Amino acid sequence: MLSTSKIDPKEPLLVSSSLDISGSVFNDTVVRENCSLHVRGNLLGSLTIEPGATVIVEGSVDGKIIDRGGRLVVNNKGLAAYVTFDGPPEAEACGVLKINLTAIASNWERLSKYTEAECASVVKENAYGCGIEPIVNALSKSGCKIFFVTNLPEAKRVRAIAPNVTIYVLHGLYPGTAPAFTEVNAQPVINSLNQMAEWDAFVASRQWGGGCALNVDTGEGRIGLSMEEAAALAPHALNHGITLLMSNLNSDKKANHPLNERQISLFRDLHRIYSGIPGSLANSSGIFLGRKVHFDLVRAGSALYGVNPTLNLPNPMLPVIELRAHIVQVRNLAPGESIADNTTHTAKRSTRLALVSIGYADAYPYAAANKLQVLVGGYRCPVAGRQSMDLLPIDVSDLPDSTAARYGEMVTLIGGEIGIDDVAAATRSTGREVLSYLGNRFHRIYYAI
Repeated sequence: MLSTSKIDPKEPLLVSSSLDISGSVFNDTVVRENCSLHVRGNLLGSLTIEPGATVIVEGSVDGKIIDRGGRLVVNNKGLAAYVTFDGPPEAEACGVLKINLTAIASNWERLSKYTEAECASVVKENAYGCGIEPIVNALSKSGCKIFFVTNLPEAKRVRAIAPNVTIYVLHGLYPGTAPAFTEVNAQPVINSLNQMAEWDAFVASRQWGGGCALNVDTGEGRIGLSMEEAAALAPHALNHGITLLMSNLNSDKKANHPLNERQISLFRDLHRIYSGIPGSLANSSGIFLGRKVHFDLVRAGSALYGVNPTLNLPNPMLPVIELRAHIVQVRNLAPGESIADNTTHTAKRSTRLALVSIGYADAYPYAAANKLQVLVGGYRCPVAGRQSMDLLPIDVSDLPDSTAARYGEMVTLIGGEIGIDDVAAATRSTGREVLSYLGNRFHRIYYAI
């Protein structure tokens, strides 16, 4: 995929093969005969399409179009190029977190194309730490109509951005909170008979027909009704106002896993007796296990944010986030020396350390044995032992250009060659954990390209 930074803005863009561009194109563009162009942003210059050529634009086309016998597909989802900011000012913040909304929208569209079922978006835990409001805005403009959140406060935030979407609240209702669901027009995910009883009593007293989802434990050991409890409710499903039957796969990344097959079979049987009520079993990873897992609705979660939903395969999703932080000091260690709060790393040679303005207060993960790396001036450098509350030591001794590690320079902790899953693998965590733990002290840049 070609970045727009590598395109000369002063020259026309001549496409004479197959070209995939990440970002918006401002050049006048000519796509030659039988060639193809895919622009993951807006195309703002003039466009000439020669016979047999194909052009796909994920944003808008604003310039003059000359079609000489080709094909143009414009997936304008309302994500015009823009930038918005959140958090402390960039110059004052400990780090800068950039979130690509176009990539999130494209990831949702990719996942949608893997299935004939409807594709919902999971924006729980503040959209996996990325921020509910801009994420929901991008996804709803891209065509997503169903969202899953953790609790009522998150449901209210989604509703403020997307007044016409369906919202399911995964934690269901806490005691006494049923009236709030009518105020926000959200549906609880019922996880127990106690919740079902309270919800039934509320609906009967208010005559409210907003509906609810029923979550069943088919073997994953999470919250939810047992199979026996769910089967007993089935004859009265419509009386309970159930609009969705759902469960979760325990081994969602492992095709043909015996537990998956058992869960799919159990859910299929349950779905059959809940006749006419949509079923949902697959999350992001489950989408890639095939149609037998899809049923009527799939729930796209961490993959939207760039986490790899497949096991031991190349990541099919676009990267979404970039995290950078400042170098606040560079210092030299003699052999045998260490620095404060870093008893896990003692210099074995003369070492040059860059201290970076991020630490465990920002939930940046820890990895032993220098397995975690960052980019300094485009070069990989190891994290030198344990971080302190707000400082991360980087070993920059082997940098070919020592000037890349200077006071005030920025290093890349996530982005470029180092993806979320690389950080997760180095720290024995998951991409979901890395995302959701990122702190709130960053200057955040949300942008669409």
